[in-house]
Amino acid sequence: MPRSIISSLGKRMAISIQQVSDYGTANPIVARLSLQTSELLQCCRMPQKQKEELFGIMFSHVQPKVMACFSIKERLSKEIRAHQKKTDETGLELQAQGRAYMLPSILDLRLHAETFLYNAKSALRDFTAVFLVLFSKDFGKKAHYHKVHEWAEQHFGSADPLTKMLDHDQATWIARIVKMRNAVEHPDDRSGVLHVENFTVTERGNTVFVTEPMWYLDSETKGPIAAEMDVFVTNLLTFCEETVVLCLEKFISGFPIAFAEIPEAERDPACPMRFRVVLSQMKTNAQPMH
Repeated sequence: MPRSIISSLGKRMAISIQQVSDYGTANPIVARLSLQTSELLQCCRMPQKQKEELFGIMFSHVQPKVMACFSIKERLSKEIRAHQKKTDETGLELQAQGRAYMLPSILDLRLHAETFLYNAKSALRDFTAVFLVLFSKDFGKKAHYHKVHEWAEQHFGSADPLTKMLDHDQATWIARIVKMRNAVEHPDDRSGVLHVENFTVTERGNTVFVTEPMWYLDSETKGPIAAEMDVFVTNLLTFCEETVVLCLEKFISGFPIAFAEIPEAERDPACPMRFRVVLSQMKTNAQPMH
């Protein structure tokens, strides 16, 4: 943020940031959900208490849960890659006179999958408090984003970028996370059953194929757990930060400033924030895009 803008906005929000996990500001989740939110809030027309409440939601509730998802995804991905590498190099061990294969296995795979979904859904649920703080709209800390979209459409209109993003993300991945977690909490209910498979093997002629761990609901095609977790973590991060940006843009009216996206190659590796505050005439890419 240019120094002249900081001085013109008066006292900066006093925020204490304490490291509460093994990951520091070099991790994009920490940089973009906490520090970036703090920086963007400096230029918004709202009471100090409101700024602190919004930051508290992001730092104390949303970020830890997204980080928990990230940690599970990283650990599983590392284990799966290690097993795949060993299998590629040495093949499968045969037992019982060559009639059975010793398959690699991820210990407590179902527990990891269920914990990931719990934290993902909880992050989405806690994030709805942003709308309560900024617009006095209470969704009861429930991850009912179809209702959030309906409210945004009524409040801002169907053409508003926030409304469009809520509609797209709810349909493409948010509903799936919620459905998968609901299947864990209420098996055999409307969401169906969450199936979690460890490494499996199939034979086609003289060739043996080892398939990495998969998960799926009754009505779905199987999907690789590690790859889909990676997509979910990315989506959680970008959705939360972009929603905050689109909401805060409604509170900078009257200031000669805007939010702009920092090109990935120009982001500071020590704190890779994605959005920054610029003078309006310097605005290059202020509208978040997927």
